[in-house]
Amino acid sequence: MVNSTTNTSADITMNSEKLEEVTSLKYLGTIVSMDGTSTAEVRIRIAMVTAAMARLTQ
Repeated sequence: MVNSTTNTSADITMNSEKLEEVTSLKYLGTIVSMDGTSTAEVRIRIAMVTAAMARLTQ
């Protein structure tokens, strides 16, 4: 993933293998996306809270 204000691609190789470019990744428990939005992170956190509340009501 490359963070840039322009649509940039980076060819990075390690041990003669090209690394895969991804649109999002999980870093220290938080989802970082290429476009800078936190939509996926918010959805995951809402799902976690919903599951926790369901366990409390049982």
